[in-house]
Amino acid sequence: MSDDWKYILWSDVLFTTSERVYVWRTANKAYNHECLVPTVKNGGRSVMIWAAISWYSTGPIITLNGQNTASDYVDILDKQVLPMVQMFHNNDTIFQDNISPIHTARSVQSRFEEDEDALHHLPWPAQLPDLNIIESLWSVLESSVRSRFPPPSSLKQLEDVLHKEWYSIPQETIQNFMGLFQGYKLYYRHWWPNCVLI
Repeated sequence: MSDDWKYILWSDVLFTTSERVYVWRTANKAYNHECLVPTVKNGGRSVMIWAAISWYSTGPIITLNGQNTASDYVDILDKQVLPMVQMFHNNDTIFQDNISPIHTARSVQSRFEEDEDALHHLPWPAQLPDLNIIESLWSVLESSVRSRFPPPSSLKQLEDVLHKEWYSIPQETIQNFMGLFQGYKLYYRHWWPNCVLI
C-alpha cells in the first residue's frame, strides 16, 4: 500500500451498548444459573470511548464521561494524540478525525494551528464515503466483548473489558484492514481546503 496511509493516525468515537442475550432452554431450566445474565442496577450498560490507530500501533483508548466539549477534545489532542505523533520519527504524520461540531469548534482549530508543524490535520470533507479505517475495528472490538460470558455486569466492567480487548487486537488485523484501502491513493497538501481520495 502507499506509504502515505501508514502515517495517518485514524481516530473515532464509539458508543457501545449491551444487546439482548437469547438463551435456548427448556421450561424447567428457566431460572438455572447458566441461563441467567446479570443486569446493571443503574438501568443500562453503555460506554462511550475514543480511540486511535496507525499502521504501526494500536493507539490509546479512553473512556469519555458525560457530555464532551471542545475543551475535552483539546485535552485529548494534548494528552493522547500529540504523544502518539511524537513516537513517529518523521514530520509526515497526519491526524484524522471527523467533522463533528466539537472537532470543528474554534478552540480546537486554534489548537491545530498552534502546533501545525507537529500535528498535521487531515481535513475530512462532509459527505465523504466512510473511509475511516478504525470503523472496521469497532466491529472487531464489539464482537470480542459480546463473545464474553458472562457479559460485563457493570459499567466499570464493560469499560475494563473494552480496554482489554482493544489492546488485544493484533497489529496484523489493523494492517489487514488498511490493506483493503490500497487501491486508493491519498492526495494531501497543507494548503488544500480538503483532501482528495481517488
